[in-house]
Amino acid sequence: MTKRRRFVMPVVQFALDVRSADEARSIAEMGIRAGVDWLEAGTPLILFSGIPVVGKVASAFPGRRIVADIKIVDGARKYVIAAASQGADVVTICGVASDASIREAVAGGREAGIQVAVDLYASPDPVVRAREVVGMGADLVYLHYGGDPWAADPAGDRTLALVPALRETVDVPIGFATASTDSAVGAVEAGADIVAIGYPFLTGPDAEAMLTELVQRVRSAARV
Repeated sequence: MTKRRRFVMPVVQFALDVRSADEARSIAEMGIRAGVDWLEAGTPLILFSGIPVVGKVASAFPGRRIVADIKIVDGARKYVIAAASQGADVVTICGVASDASIREAVAGGREAGIQVAVDLYASPDPVVRAREVVGMGADLVYLHYGGDPWAADPAGDRTLALVPALRETVDVPIGFATASTDSAVGAVEAGADIVAIGYPFLTGPDAEAMLTELVQRVRSAARV
């Protein structure tokens, strides 16, 4: 069971992909004004500031569901339990991790009373891998193209096209990482439950307006 309130799907998950707790808090406040649901302690934030930064985000925003985007690959149980001790409700592990690591992450989640999400980034066949990890006990799965692949080949992103097949394959919530409002809306229309958004919605004079529009359009797509 999770420690914080549940949210009605679809969820807008706001990735705090910055380096410091102070930056994260300021950006999170903006995101909450815009209407986001879950707050994600992003991978850059955790790597540059350490797992205790999850606790700083959680304590600054009590009642918000907190995702610790650690993207675990090995040594899974101890990282899941550590994130849980800092107030995380969900911890991510990479789908390309070994089956042993997936099982250890799930065991750690059960021990700590939080959920484990599998990020399907770089999985050769995300739909097949999703079926496998859900069979091992994963609570959520996320489709994710990734920043480096995007920089190398923006046209290579096929994640949106995978949502319907993934929806038919697994019975757990599906997350969709994106960098645009249009793809966020498209993902929800195709069956995604969660859209995870960071850049380009984190900073800049138009960030809050852009994020507010994304939240509103995702809600409208869900009603349709």
